[in-house]
Amino acid sequence: MTATITPSLTEQQIADYHEDGYIIVRNVLSAKEADELRRTVQQAVKRDAYPLTLQYPQPAKYTVSGNRLADPGLTAIAEHPTVVGTVEAALGHPSYLTAYVAYLRTPGDKGAGAHCDYKRWRPVGSSMNWVFAIIPLTDFDTEYGPFLVSPKSHKLMQVIDPDAHILDLNRPDAKELAPFIDPELKAGDLLVVNEHVWHKAPAGTTTEDRCGIFNKYCAVNAPPAAGYYPYNPAALEALSDDGKRLIPVCFDKPITTTRLLIEDTSSQESKFLLRSDTELPGGEGWEEEKLVGWDVGARIGSLQALAKTQLDLEVSWMSYIEDVEEEDGICRIYGFSDENLDLDRLANGDYDWFTKSELQQRLGESDTICHAVNTWHQADVIRGKGKACHQSRHQFDF
Repeated sequence: MTATITPSLTEQQIADYHEDGYIIVRNVLSAKEADELRRTVQQAVKRDAYPLTLQYPQPAKYTVSGNRLADPGLTAIAEHPTVVGTVEAALGHPSYLTAYVAYLRTPGDKGAGAHCDYKRWRPVGSSMNWVFAIIPLTDFDTEYGPFLVSPKSHKLMQVIDPDAHILDLNRPDAKELAPFIDPELKAGDLLVVNEHVWHKAPAGTTTEDRCGIFNKYCAVNAPPAAGYYPYNPAALEALSDDGKRLIPVCFDKPITTTRLLIEDTSSQESKFLLRSDTELPGGEGWEEEKLVGWDVGARIGSLQALAKTQLDLEVSWMSYIEDVEEEDGICRIYGFSDENLDLDRLANGDYDWFTKSELQQRLGESDTICHAVNTWHQADVIRGKGKACHQSRHQFDF
């Protein structure tokens, strides 16, 4: 794949992106490059793709994703300089690759209806500042099936309180959507789309596969509330030395446990709930599966269940903090803040409340929990509310 010079987006182009919710860069890949990548994706689908129950070429949408970026021929597009440069100009920050995704729709697939891809329960969709980087590998036209966008639809979703520690969004009203338009994408073009833009993909009429790259990138200071997709060392090593910065987390161990940092904000100085054995609530977790599929890494549902069992506490949301390596695997840590907690009930003999300074004195400043508290309080990190899959139909109920 040829090295394309990163475009210098003008202030007007960036302003247009923020106004309309998307930006188009034409001919990022040559016709030859797009065709070669399309053939590579097709071969990957024929070998195995998500979901494994599908048998190519039955009518369906097939997905090649995640650590498959290490497959021969699939790596370069993730770190393509024009793609990354445009993405980071739109985000206004350096970026992480939160999802590597190639979609292939075989003839007869029904396409996708109108929707927005900000999803609180998915690693790919729960950052407060992320974009699609869509690169058609076939023309996205009436024959193959277009990709339609509703201009300015990202403005239907607004942050309720920009000064809050954990940000919330209003419920969007789909009745206010502007008419969908066809950006007339050709193979090799780049469409960078804001996370809140509504879009749809009507079915085509061709007898050939519709194929494209639909990678997702988030700003490095806006981690997904559900937690990052866990890349493996093979995926990291497949990238160039410069491209490795795009991988947010990488480990060769499974996520085995999950813990919750519970913060009481009712007084001027926050307090945190610590178990008598100097551990946070939580324990062995499990993977979210419903409505998530290939996008693994979320542990919110399991941690909600653990909080209910251990503390009789209903935790309506939580937000990812960090991953910590342990002997047998990775511990994924989330945070939760509330000013209306029943402090006496939660401090029930097995647990007690500690300020940040008290935790440092008790555990040491280098302790994992103290580090999680410091990370949770980083002023330059933008966090949203993560939810579990079973809450998905009510993701904007507060």
